Amino acid sequence: MITSSLRKLVSAATDHAKRCNDNGDHTVAAALLTKSGGTVLGLNAFHFLGGPCGEISALANHAAECANDPVVAIVAVYGPTGQVISPCGKCRQVLFDRDPAIQCVIRGSNGLEAVSVSDLLPHAYDWRTVELPQKIFMWEGYERAIREGDKRQTIRVDDPFRPGPAQLVFEKESGEVTTIDASVTSVKPTRRNDLTEEHAKRDGFASLTELHEALDKHYPGLAMDDSVDIVTFDLN
Repeated sequence: MITSSLRKLVSAATDHAKRCNDNGDHTVAAALLTKSGGTVLGLNAFHFLGGPCGEISALANHAAECANDPVVAIVAVYGPTGQVISPCGKCRQVLFDRDPAIQCVIRGSNGLEAVSVSDLLPHAYDWRTVELPQKIFMWEGYERAIREGDKRQTIRVDDPFRPGPAQLVFEKESGEVTTIDASVTSVKPTRRNDLTEEHAKRDGFASLTELHEALDKHYPGLAMDDSVDIVTFDLN
């Protein structure tokens, strides 16, 4: 089920789509809901070079009419059939860039439902995070050794990092998430064959054998001649 305000939004988009549909250049209408309860309409404009979608037109009209009234929800309707349709990939990214929490009305298996644009676009490019400290996810069993200074290194496969600010992230079985501010001091590619007892010690293991056992557990199928990254870090 959707809320009564979203039902009204769907009705507004449907009316606009049916009224403006010409079975050619204008076939999709969109309606967006603002925080104050206002409705802004938009209409697609087909062109072989790539005309704007209904959702983009609605966002443009919003910018012209009430830019300071945040967008909270949006819906698109296909004029020839009057059916609610999901936003295309480009529109999802544009909406995500505006606000990942914007609700999109889509048709699910049990009828109309509202989902956030972030749910519609998993693994989205997020410009808000590109300059944030890189996150290094760690097994919770390493937390004590890291805090006590016995572990200042992690060996990673297909998990690239760079020197600079970082956060060590511990996602625990209890559901708790703990973070520690840190700095990556170096990233050194090497072959697994070339790891030494000293590498194992800096990684918090008693022996090179234990390190290899841990690598086999975390990276099943990792060959001895495969490349690994030795990532060293300091706590801030």
